[in-house]
Amino acid sequence: MKKKSAPARQPSIYDVVKHSGVSIVTVSRAFNDYPHVSQRMRDRVLQAAREVGYKPRVVSKRRVIAVIIGHLDILRAGDYKTRLISHIVQAASKEGFLVEFIPYDAIDLATQHHVDGIIEVGLTGSEIDKLKDLPRVPTLLTNNQSPRKSWAAICSDHYQESRMATEHLIERGHRRIALILDELEGWGPGQRQQGFRDVMTGDKAFHPVVLSAEENTPLDMAQKMLEEGCSAGILLSDNAGLAIYDALVNELELHIPEDFSMIGIENDAVSRFLHPRQTTIEQPLAKLAEACVGYIAGKALYRRQVKAPSPIPSRLIVRNSVKTIS
Repeated sequence: MKKKSAPARQPSIYDVVKHSGVSIVTVSRAFNDYPHVSQRMRDRVLQAAREVGYKPRVVSKRRVIAVIIGHLDILRAGDYKTRLISHIVQAASKEGFLVEFIPYDAIDLATQHHVDGIIEVGLTGSEIDKLKDLPRVPTLLTNNQSPRKSWAAICSDHYQESRMATEHLIERGHRRIALILDELEGWGPGQRQQGFRDVMTGDKAFHPVVLSAEENTPLDMAQKMLEEGCSAGILLSDNAGLAIYDALVNELELHIPEDFSMIGIENDAVSRFLHPRQTTIEQPLAKLAEACVGYIAGKALYRRQVKAPSPIPSRLIVRNSVKTIS
């Protein structure tokens, strides 16, 4: 009786290692689409696998975006950061990503786990300058300017936002106008001040006033606007805008817009429910989040040459908080 021949040995990953001449760690990373493996090395490993007849077992890998969040002590329901983060989570889920939240003061966590990309939300310029030892993955700053060529920035058009609000007030007869910002330093505040001043300095009759929530209390800013003879304020402060509104109405007992006109930042959980309903600048947070996630997906998953888009325009929502001066 003829003996049955032993089954042929199936090629293993060690055959790929030997044939390709690289380490088993590199072979494993190439099979699992690890981001730090160059395309040339990946092609070399896959070619070796084909030549020895090895079929790698596909491992389902988590796709993760790390969101670095600044200033959790002033994170409030419905504010800029919470709304942007909500849009990032929604956009990430559509691309099959999970999201990990990392506070700025625990930034070392970003280097302890594999992530496919990093998105910054709510850090100041000085805090961004201190970011070090981040993984070499696509990194995005939101509404900020990137200090490194390897990082990208996606933002709304801050210059256009303040210019649009200022022009709206001037068209309604206002000449003494205050601009309120969270801080005066940094790319975003600088852009908003420039847009404001470019409109206000076009005529000697216009009187610009710029105040910072970093240096003044909400009541102080409300009082300073009145002391300067302002008839309107552009409250582009995520942290103090509603508090200034409260100071004007409840502390100083003014009527909006009969005594004082104002434009704020849109907060869809609050702005349209105020009395009167507040005229606001609405930032394109959903588009901003989609652009961030799309950038990371294009770079990390599809290995495309992706460019960050130009500043995304905001829009003016006209309601009832601005008076027309004859």
